[in-house]
Amino acid sequence: MKVKEFGKDHWSVLAYVETCCVDNKGRVDVRRLRINEYKRPIRSNGLGWNPKYGTRIKGGSIPDPSHDDWDCLEDLEQEELLELIGTMINPVFKLTDRGLRVASELREYKAKGGQFAAFEPASLAGGVKTIHCMDTHSRRER
Repeated sequence: MKVKEFGKDHWSVLAYVETCCVDNKGRVDVRRLRINEYKRPIRSNGLGWNPKYGTRIKGGSIPDPSHDDWDCLEDLEQEELLELIGTMINPVFKLTDRGLRVASELREYKAKGGQFAAFEPASLAGGVKTIHCMDTHSRRER
């Protein structure tokens, strides 16, 4: 899956991994992930799986009802936002430089009230990032 299709679940997983990198040396608690136990019985968190738990992409649809947070992690890795340096049994991740830029942008976006589902990283789109605040020295938006 490409980054332009990422929706709420991909961005919330990236935010979670960033928090784990900051607070827990990149160690992820799989009990906090949506794990499809039919695809990954070794990683099951015991919560069960229902097709309605599938990953929501941009626009809110669930094109693949079996797509779970581990799939999101693999998608994020394929887009070079993070890297798995542990194993599926002992998952440890690190953010790439690109991932750090996007995670920083996501954190700022969320801090200003944005929702994961609507996040579009300007740093990946080649667009100009607009921060809605006043520059007190020049009295202009920057």
